[in-house]
Amino acid sequence: MDMRALRRGLRHGLAPLLPACCEDGDPLGEVKLLDQDGLLCDAVEDLGREHLVPQQALMEYWPWARLRAEQEEQQLYAEIRRLPPDDYAKVRELLASDPVAEQGVLWEKWDGLWGRFGFFEPVSSWPWCNAAGWCFPCPACAWPMRAQPAGQGVFAVACDAHLLEGVQYTYRQVRGGSGPPVLEGGGGSARRVEGFPTAGDYLAVSRTVWRYMTLPGRMEFAIRDALTGIAGLDVLMYPGGDRYDLRITAAEPLVARQWRVDAKAWRSFGALADALLERPVLGAAVPLTIVVPHRQRSDLPLLQARLAGRPDLEVTTDKDFVAKVLRWCRGES
Repeated sequence: MDMRALRRGLRHGLAPLLPACCEDGDPLGEVKLLDQDGLLCDAVEDLGREHLVPQQALMEYWPWARLRAEQEEQQLYAEIRRLPPDDYAKVRELLASDPVAEQGVLWEKWDGLWGRFGFFEPVSSWPWCNAAGWCFPCPACAWPMRAQPAGQGVFAVACDAHLLEGVQYTYRQVRGGSGPPVLEGGGGSARRVEGFPTAGDYLAVSRTVWRYMTLPGRMEFAIRDALTGIAGLDVLMYPGGDRYDLRITAAEPLVARQWRVDAKAWRSFGALADALLERPVLGAAVPLTIVVPHRQRSDLPLLQARLAGRPDLEVTTDKDFVAKVLRWCRGES
């Protein structure tokens, strides 16, 4: 095989390489393994975590290759599960609201909880987000965005998780400029972003924490905020520790109903379906609603089809779930 042709092919979607038995529209078909510089894309690490990858070649470089994402996710929660309920909720919220900040700011916010967990890493050790000495947090999730050199002092800056929502920018080096540089927006929905120096004492949560705690956590708190303040609607975070994320109860003057919500931000819905199907059937009268990012709504039918035999599990997007509850509160359901 021509290795040059293989490398070129891996810069495009995987659809031509998937087995013929794969369903049309499989989201894996759009995944690219290599970027334009021939480096592994972020998708490889995420998919490696979400699928069992036993190859010895991967084991040499990725010690997590045999660790299923569900196991890794549970290990993270196990580290904070022993905390008192108030501290547990505080840690969950801080990991969602402040995934990157100066060390002094984190010390102040975490207070006595700081130093008990190895969730943070120095941003200065991450060359992939370094754009000529500057790092730029995503306006949607606040985690560092990837900076891809584009030549002549220009960098393409984008968030892997929120690219479909227009979070992509251009950074041009300006000599002699004062203050932090401002990115040029790459789309109508892109918001203004200012960077911070990578040489400073900034810390950010690891990619694992970002994927399994920050991203779903931001969905959880967005749902909470959207439904707070409605008469007769009670929104409770983490009612059973880490069993699920939100319990929403409608009572007088509303028609009585309850929802239980668990947010997930996995890249592969196939792997997520496998993990959910391995869970024992829930005996509760109220099904568990699995909420996924609205940006992945086009792939939702795949997940719904896989879970069709589990009436104890429902699947929807974060925006659709909020709209559903609001319709119930208006008496439209």
